[in-house]
Amino acid sequence: MRHTITILKWEMSKIINNWQKTLKVFLLPALLLLAAINVFPMLMNYLSTGSLQSRPVTVVDAPDSFVDYVDSNAKSSFYSFTWISEEEAEDLDETFAKEVTDKGGILVIFYATDKNTLVDFDSCVEKYYSRLANGESTRRLHMIAEIYHKGDYNSYLQAEQFNADLGEGYSSYLLEHLGQAYLDAGGGDRWDVDAFNPFSFVTDHRAVANLGAAGTIPSMMILLMYYCIYSLTAETLASQRQSGFLTKVYLSPISKKALLTGKALMVIFVGVISAVVTFFLLFISSWLNRSNSAYSLLPFGLFLTPSQLLAFFILLVVAAIMMAMLCFGITFMVRRMQDVIMNLQVPLVLLIFEFFGNMFRPSDALFAEYLIPVHNSIMAIRDIFKGTYSWWTILLVVFVNLVFAGELFIICLKSKDGMLHIAEEGGANDFGKSRK
Repeated sequence: MRHTITILKWEMSKIINNWQKTLKVFLLPALLLLAAINVFPMLMNYLSTGSLQSRPVTVVDAPDSFVDYVDSNAKSSFYSFTWISEEEAEDLDETFAKEVTDKGGILVIFYATDKNTLVDFDSCVEKYYSRLANGESTRRLHMIAEIYHKGDYNSYLQAEQFNADLGEGYSSYLLEHLGQAYLDAGGGDRWDVDAFNPFSFVTDHRAVANLGAAGTIPSMMILLMYYCIYSLTAETLASQRQSGFLTKVYLSPISKKALLTGKALMVIFVGVISAVVTFFLLFISSWLNRSNSAYSLLPFGLFLTPSQLLAFFILLVVAAIMMAMLCFGITFMVRRMQDVIMNLQVPLVLLIFEFFGNMFRPSDALFAEYLIPVHNSIMAIRDIFKGTYSWWTILLVVFVNLVFAGELFIICLKSKDGMLHIAEEGGANDFGKSRK
């Protein structure tokens, strides 16, 4: 145990005492990923609309109330508005609407009728609330704002996002500014207690945010953590063996088990810490994402309960143990340095494919998937974000990963010449047999 702690401290000091290496291990992957996540919505918006920031919206016959509402709403800055009157729209070609939507824009058309006769939108709304206040029929009054889009999935997302940002709040704005008669008569909600309840605010947003994050964060976290573990393993184990330094340590009184355990603990610890830092940055990024773009990979309001966080961090630690032993096993079973690097990169490529596969996966995990090491951790973390996890599934994933990790660790311990320089391979086997 004393030798194990010595090896752990020694390996950790090499990272901590070098600020460039510390930055590279703990922050650089997370920052690059964070930048990619925030650039992705802008890139998709540019591909669909031709604009990096503002999304084009053409409004036909907009009432004064909507213009004032847009001017007072902070989220209107995410859109570029073109205002045209009904007469201007009638003078335009019949293909006008198609041209607007084909360019990735959204077309919003307002109209209102009273007894099947077109009337001013705001006047119709005011009359509607007045009739409600007086108990009169409102069946002859009709107000509608229609949102048109191209029809494909990207345009649909843009239209839904516009409706969520500005459309849904417009109804409350109309009630507040044009429905005074109805409010004075006791209608409407004059006091919404949940508007001042932070718990309600969090729960209202976390359902959508957690579901959106379930497609990206689990595989993203495991991918980054494997990259960190694989890099450290290549540096602290494979490269030291290649340089012959590991052979010198092996000749010291430190046992092979203590040496491997100390190095493994360092790799696991650093991998988990880097994953925690990444998750913290993703959490902050979600809560700063007030624009909530339709293409956002991290919707606004990500939040995990204490029990979910506990299960999440348990799975991170177990996944780190499994991936560290996988990297150690590959290093000990493959002799040449270039072959080690190539084999260590194979799981990295598979995890990249899994990241893109899980991004839009609609189905839940099959039971057999919980029996596949590393992959089962991604599926279990995905269940946590979706709120469909169970503790027996978590325990099953922990058991499977620890069993496979234990087997790989035993393989490393039984490897007689895995720690020796390849140049000494001719005489290394006899030495390995003589030193037990």
